[in-house]
Amino acid sequence: MYVATAYAQKGVTASGQIVHRHVVAADPDVLPIGSRIKIKHAGRYSGEYVVADTGDKIQGHRLDIYLPTVTACKKFGVKPVKVKVVELGDGTHAAAKEADKTVKKDVQIDIAKKVVGNAATEDDWATKHSTKKSSATSPAAIDSQTTATQPSPTSTKTDH
Repeated sequence: MYVATAYAQKGVTASGQIVHRHVVAADPDVLPIGSRIKIKHAGRYSGEYVVADTGDKIQGHRLDIYLPTVTACKKFGVKPVKVKVVELGDGTHAAAKEADKTVKKDVQIDIAKKVVGNAATEDDWATKHSTKKSSATSPAAIDSQTTATQPSPTSTKTDH
């Protein structure tokens, strides 16, 4: 069992990626950077994530899930969640980048199959439907959705 909180801070993660949906911060001694995990019991945010960030306050069996708004983070609160490790990362930036590609692909497959809570979250489903069947479900569109409000490349690592 893990304890999950949420954050909406924009910036560059410990893995060198711009923070976006399906990113979590974890204790690298427990879940190394580049790990792929499935989170259950996180409400509308249950799904597949990549460990791409760390934080001083994220120790032991704690996770910090990136959500796009402070309002969503406050609503999320603190939840006990179950975590299944899909693939353990090796702590490298390259592992995080590969895991992120895989998570995005898995989310797209779930959306196409109309499956929620496996890789895709209810939030992914809501986002897809709010775009009225546009090209927003293509991998390129998801990248543009997650990078539309990115800070400049000189940003610093997020601080949890």
